[in-house]
Amino acid sequence: MSQKTSKIFMKKKNKKIVNASLCTDTLWKGGFFKDGHSLQEVSERITKKWGHNFSPVDVSKALTNASFLRRTGKCCSFRYVQKISPVSKKVASIEEDLFSEEFISKLGKNFGTELNDLRLNFGTSGTCTAFLLRKILEKLIYIVFAQNGIGAKIEDKSFPGGLMGLEKMINIAAKEKIKGIPILTPKTAQKIKGIKFLGDVSAHNPLANVDTETIMLQVPYIITAYKELVARL
Repeated sequence: MSQKTSKIFMKKKNKKIVNASLCTDTLWKGGFFKDGHSLQEVSERITKKWGHNFSPVDVSKALTNASFLRRTGKCCSFRYVQKISPVSKKVASIEEDLFSEEFISKLGKNFGTELNDLRLNFGTSGTCTAFLLRKILEKLIYIVFAQNGIGAKIEDKSFPGGLMGLEKMINIAAKEKIKGIPILTPKTAQKIKGIKFLGDVSAHNPLANVDTETIMLQVPYIITAYKELVARL
């Protein structure tokens, strides 16, 4: 078999693996159907994400047969929205708190990219969630110190322009006070070291992954830490 023929064969083989129903299921698990979408919007999303150009009939059939979706609107203008969340009630409750409009507005534009990435992976990928929660924590501590004019206290003196490790930053945040109040309460500082550990695992250990159930046990503590830090901005 020639190289060209082999590529054509593999391309055809791979196309058989993916169908409109599988794509619809994957979009649902990724949170795409939290908001209603038309048949055209779903088709365009599938094409953009996977390069597949399924017929409107195939996509419509996949959407209609999906037990986790409901159809709203009138004929020729139907929209499809999830009727079942792809995540557990516990995860959904945590997600509601973490992504509340009030909290996101307090964080501001500095965290737009991280929050968007976190929303895409939350409840789906424990490894990605752990990494992003850790990144947001480290960035938020830095911004709080910088905006309060004490950024030098978390700088790495041996590396000009660099920062201390996250654990040292957390310890200093628990001791440093702004208007008589610790940047992080000692109890919170102790609790969030679990997130630091899981974030390190996800970022630096190529042989390990973090499952969603494990990271969810830590999320309430990290939300508390975020809120304490945001209050110091």
